[in-house]
Amino acid sequence: MTEVNTFASCERGFLIKVRMKKNKEMNKFLDANLIYKAGTRAINACNFKYANQLYEMNHLLETAKLQRNIKDGTYIPRPGMKFPIVERGKTRFISNNNMVDKTMNHLLCDEVFTPAITPYLQYDNAASQKNKGTDFYRVRFEKQLHDFYNKYGDNKGWILFIDFSGFYANIPHEKCIEVCNRFLDKSNEDKETIETAKWMIRQTLKTMEMDVSRFSDDEIRDMYESKISDMLNYKVSHDLLTGEKMLRKGVDIGNLFSQGIGITYPHKMDDYVTIVASFSGYGRYVDDSHVMSRDKASLVKLLMQLRKIAAEYGIIINDKKTKICDLSKPFKHLQEQWMLLPSGKVVRHIGSKSITRERRRLKAYKRLYNQGKLSLDDIENTYKSWIGKQWKVMSWMQLYSINQLYLELFNKPITWKKGHGRLNFMLNHNPNEERKVTK
Repeated sequence: MTEVNTFASCERGFLIKVRMKKNKEMNKFLDANLIYKAGTRAINACNFKYANQLYEMNHLLETAKLQRNIKDGTYIPRPGMKFPIVERGKTRFISNNNMVDKTMNHLLCDEVFTPAITPYLQYDNAASQKNKGTDFYRVRFEKQLHDFYNKYGDNKGWILFIDFSGFYANIPHEKCIEVCNRFLDKSNEDKETIETAKWMIRQTLKTMEMDVSRFSDDEIRDMYESKISDMLNYKVSHDLLTGEKMLRKGVDIGNLFSQGIGITYPHKMDDYVTIVASFSGYGRYVDDSHVMSRDKASLVKLLMQLRKIAAEYGIIINDKKTKICDLSKPFKHLQEQWMLLPSGKVVRHIGSKSITRERRRLKAYKRLYNQGKLSLDDIENTYKSWIGKQWKVMSWMQLYSINQLYLELFNKPITWKKGHGRLNFMLNHNPNEERKVTK
């Protein structure tokens, strides 16, 4: 037993000092300090929302209630509220949980599940982890291209791109629980914490089951073996969703636990590529992965083995997007255009469709602005956010052209804080005119 001092924020605004005894073998799900910490992270994720602010006002009380409910065994997570979004023409469901369940998800993932899986994940598994993301993945991808050139001295090689179809919606719950339990059993947590985490995972997956009461038993059996859509119950009458038959398949996009599953579930495929088959140029971003090789035949053979592993885990490989490309020719990956030159230089450009979507988005903003549904400040901030992220992979002419469209639509130049001098110059100066002056 060790004595520690902790501080909790009182509702009246001052700090109260709490002396408590903390046992190293204590169940983390019963530790009020960890519950409070998890609740703070859930609040800070979207602290402008009414539900988050209301939860923050009663943070200490909600922490005590949740601790008591976990201890009594009366806590049961509830299904999240689902709403559809349209992304690049594709409609999908996003789940949003209440604040209590968000707190529990942070407690489960941040304190137990993530520490259990992190030591076993590939370094180039780049999604949903601290200090990692799309920028990290693209930097690593560019480095692997340079490493390939340094190893062979030219750009004669091949790259295999693998894409999963309906990844989150088709993860079978039983196999998912098996994978999670395997990692939890390897962790250094006490037995009670591990058992509580396993129970929590089972209960969380139970809230993600899909109502298939309107289908026959044979149709439901086929659903376990074939691809289904997360929009299966979209616009279906509530009279048909009786809850009599539930499909134990799929995890909700938007749930914190689902992010951990996304990076963990295909781990066997990651290990096979890098450990068993010994490929070095490998990386994965959720359901998109790549493998580089000098020999095209070795990639074809590798893909055959990965299909077998994918079938074992219920993962469906998208045949349309899975392909082998020539490294010496332009290829598209993660919405960007890439090419490895004979000199070893890596050329990276934004995809043309990304610029087209942004131009259409600006015109849509103009219509909403005319209707009084969007303010000019919100439009400017959104535009600056996009241009600030993409400008380094855009040409000078692309930057100038899209900024001219913005000026034509809204008749107001964007304003920047300190910095962005080079970007601001490129946005407002025609490259063709500048070249004429230079000559």
